[in-house]
Amino acid sequence: MSLASLAQAADRPPGQTAGGTLVILGGAVKDGNDALWQAVVQAAGGPGALVLVLPTASSDPEGAARATLTQLQRRGARVEVLPVAPRWPGSSLAHARQQANDAAWVARMQEAGGVFMTGGEQDRLMDVLRPDGRDTPLLSAMRALLARGGVVAGTSAGAAVMSETAIRGLDDPFDALRRPLSADELGQGFGLLHESVVTDQHFLRRGRVARLVRVLLQSGRALGLGVEEDSAALVRQGVAEAVGARGLLLVDASGARVDASAPLQVRGLCLSYVDRGDRYDLVRRRLLPPATRQLLRPGPEAGAAGFYGDILGDNIVVGAMARAAEGPGRAAVGLAWRQGQGLGFEWRFSTDEHTRAWGGPTRDDHTIDALRLDIRPVRLAQPVYRDWRPDE
Repeated sequence: MSLASLAQAADRPPGQTAGGTLVILGGAVKDGNDALWQAVVQAAGGPGALVLVLPTASSDPEGAARATLTQLQRRGARVEVLPVAPRWPGSSLAHARQQANDAAWVARMQEAGGVFMTGGEQDRLMDVLRPDGRDTPLLSAMRALLARGGVVAGTSAGAAVMSETAIRGLDDPFDALRRPLSADELGQGFGLLHESVVTDQHFLRRGRVARLVRVLLQSGRALGLGVEEDSAALVRQGVAEAVGARGLLLVDASGARVDASAPLQVRGLCLSYVDRGDRYDLVRRRLLPPATRQLLRPGPEAGAAGFYGDILGDNIVVGAMARAAEGPGRAAVGLAWRQGQGLGFEWRFSTDEHTRAWGGPTRDDHTIDALRLDIRPVRLAQPVYRDWRPDE
């Protein structure tokens, strides 16, 4: 394909993955996670397939490229590094943009079976490969690779740009509950997924459900795909499979009602958690029932809802979802708060006639479908705690 043809391809709508595979990794991928690294190599064509490493986002692109190359080579891939990165020694943003228009690098993309985008800052990926919202020939070649059945993989920042709407910054998810996002925090990605989907990474570990909810409500996108660390979503023909250490959390905001935007008050969010090996249809926004898990009975209607004192903590949301799906009262309540602030947020998880849950070999194995979430602001007593005195 010529550079002129690639330029014309840049005008086609995003989200056309054709027969290819997206491997959306949540970041912090361990060297020994064979399932994830092998998934990239297999989707690229198996041992001997050419996989390109694109360290554009990294602040240390040489180091990031070397580490990624080593893992892919160990799984049998032929690996080449494309040094298209503003932080590459001797390079700059202007030079990296020139490389993204270079016919030699485009030709390598045309010959490859896959490409792997490392982590870092998603702004660098956008500034180099899609400046001013228009594809460079290198990004157009990446789309063509996907369309002909190859694989596009990305971790951390490389995962964030998979969707048309990309989250930038906002490291404290509590801020997303207090206020709308600024223009600098809500940006544009590559649009490799269906246009209704927004991706987020480092998801359960960093409690990022709150910021994904805000992005969905503010951007008008219907579905959020949260990928946990050392885990991935393998997306083929619009269906995401959970692979790796943990699962995927889906937030469907299509039926939600926002009562207030600052601070946030929203009712009717729909949450699903897809455990390892299970699948979710991103286009139709529905979970595909697991074939190897046992359908669980809902908990008794009577009983007190479970309570979680830090709902934004590491993996707490999934525990609250499981408690609501199969515990007494069929509900769970969590609190999002910050010490010294009078504003907090109550998160209420509850079941309805659409909620279903499946269990696996251990108590930690759950796939949960269509759990309701309502979020409302609350006022906290101050101080929340103080020294205990035995005479009081």
